[in-house]
Amino acid sequence: MHKEALPTLGTIDYLNTQPVEYYLDRYLPGIQRVRDVPTAINRALLEGRVAIAPISSYEFARHSDTLLLVPGLSIATLGAVNSVLLFTWHPDPRELDGRMVALSDQSSTSVNLLCVLCEHHYTITPEWQTQPQNLDTMLDTAAAALLIGDQALTEGVVRRHIGQRGLPYCFDLGDEWLKLTGLPFTFAVWAVRQDCADAIRTAGIVPALYAARAEGLRHVEQLAQDYAPRLGLPSGVCTKYLRDLRYHLDSGDSEGLRVFLQYALPDFDWQRVQYFS
Repeated sequence: MHKEALPTLGTIDYLNTQPVEYYLDRYLPGIQRVRDVPTAINRALLEGRVAIAPISSYEFARHSDTLLLVPGLSIATLGAVNSVLLFTWHPDPRELDGRMVALSDQSSTSVNLLCVLCEHHYTITPEWQTQPQNLDTMLDTAAAALLIGDQALTEGVVRRHIGQRGLPYCFDLGDEWLKLTGLPFTFAVWAVRQDCADAIRTAGIVPALYAARAEGLRHVEQLAQDYAPRLGLPSGVCTKYLRDLRYHLDSGDSEGLRVFLQYALPDFDWQRVQYFS
């Protein structure tokens, strides 16, 4: 009798998923993974190419009728996140009113967070243009550029001059959200396709994710040291970055998420969210 294959798991190909992913093979040997940027993993989950994955919190809400929320797993921050950054030639984001802002093509939640901040925190209406994520080309054509993930983390640490215009200003959207609401911000949650729930349950994938996260958070320095050469950053920078993130979707993270969705998707009803169990 052949052992049934494990469902495929999606994961975001950034440093911030390492506390869950680093030790996963120890608990789920042989599981197939699809690694990519957030927008691609969103599509893979919604199209059924993966059965479980971290998904942008905004996209989870938009598709919550077909997805189950995994309790206690997230990628969140209270204050500065260090990898969702707005680079701009203007010292005050309010000066971006009516100007072009280039948006990363790798993001859904962060793009909509910026839209919320512009409307409710800065009270401005920029022009938006989605572009491939490259700070030089984005700031060559726009007054500001939204970067996420590893590239944002690296650019935020290095803080290099861009072209002939010099050093852009930098605003951390996690910090800007905290100024607006006083709450954490949840960038991603883990979700299961409803039609894959039985297979996920039988394979024991969610308990394995919890166990892998617990071990990963006990060994943050090691996984940061292993990942740092990929970014060309000191391992201490990567360690601090991971220690500043939140991975448990606690009540504060959930409240921040609910407030964000009230702004971004006013018709969304949190009471209708179904949980994986």
